[in-house]
Amino acid sequence: MIISFDPSPYIANAKIIENTEEVAEFFKRAANEDVIAVDVESAAFYRYYAKVNLIQIATRKEAAIMDPQVITDFSPFQEFASKSKCMWVFHGGDFDISMLAKDLQIFIPRMFDTRKAAEIIGINELGLKALTEKYLGFTLDKHLQRCDWSKRPLTKAMIDYGLLDAVCLIPVYDCLLNEVNNLGRLEWVMEECDSIAKQARETHTQAPDPYAFHIKGSSYLSLRSLAVLREIWNLREEIAATIDRAPFMLLSNQTLIEIAKVCPRSIAGLGTVKGMSHEFLAKYGSELQKAIRAGLDAELVGLERPPQKHSREELLNAWEGELAKAIKEVRDKIAAEKNIPPSVLAPSHALYSLAKVRPQSLGELVQSEILHEWQARLLAEDIIPLLEQEPPKLSKKGRRISSRRSRRSF
Repeated sequence: MIISFDPSPYIANAKIIENTEEVAEFFKRAANEDVIAVDVESAAFYRYYAKVNLIQIATRKEAAIMDPQVITDFSPFQEFASKSKCMWVFHGGDFDISMLAKDLQIFIPRMFDTRKAAEIIGINELGLKALTEKYLGFTLDKHLQRCDWSKRPLTKAMIDYGLLDAVCLIPVYDCLLNEVNNLGRLEWVMEECDSIAKQARETHTQAPDPYAFHIKGSSYLSLRSLAVLREIWNLREEIAATIDRAPFMLLSNQTLIEIAKVCPRSIAGLGTVKGMSHEFLAKYGSELQKAIRAGLDAELVGLERPPQKHSREELLNAWEGELAKAIKEVRDKIAAEKNIPPSVLAPSHALYSLAKVRPQSLGELVQSEILHEWQARLLAEDIIPLLEQEPPKLSKKGRRISSRRSRRSF
């Protein structure tokens, strides 16, 4: 079903909000709105630090752009979000609400993710562009998707592009909500969305990976070259962090590999390396030489990445592995019946955890938190009989003793 929707009045009358007073005024007008759509843009592709560079926001009555690069106080947004009863709509909102929480301490209490809803009702094309075509009958132009959203002033094309995503979210939400309700799956969608919002509120900064220099091609390097690679990798990271620029834009990973292979000792030698930026060499050539020498003089310790932890699948014994396969067959069957992607009904890691933990009632299944409640209720009737089975016992000599229960087919 395609509905009639014209986004042009919203875009033509949109406000560019650049101070706290205007933020407060926007949310004062939005006080009685039932739904607010939000889209976030970040220049993470171009910058070292991923942060919110633009917020596009829309209600049923108006649209606006909020500029975090000039607004110093988002307290009206924070307060409104904490007290609001409206539904906040995002598309693929994991990143957006995590960034709002991390950067601006804006915590979204209740959200509807249009991508997650589309997934749960069995739509194959999940992008906002595809959903807009399906429900609104026009195509979103995505050519600015990877532009540098940290640049100012914003061009008209950037403003229009950003606003259109937010403006289209509300009618797409209305259409999806209707379909979700018709299928009786609103509870499923909201449980998934609640989980997304909860994870965003609990997001913690990850510690840097000390083995991040193990990039493609590094496995063929000697330990000495690997030591050089570590030093020049760290130098590139330090420079990128200082100037807030994506590391690959300074020197590509392949260029780092080439430097580590040949270890040039002079500026002239560095200049012959394939992919070497003359601008980078002019500014940081002496520092790059020092990093190479440090790698050549370094002790050859702490270079090799520790063995990876065993996957959940590898931690299963043979019987548990067969049990996981049986649960997977049940999951796939039910997913096909409900027209849901199997991984949405129960991701693979959950299957392995179920085989290991073996909850044996619906209550235990829900309490285990291996699955969300809606998933547990859909699967319980068919997988609990499998989980109730006891593994075959071992004899004193280590042989498995078959039993009537263990012989029961999966």
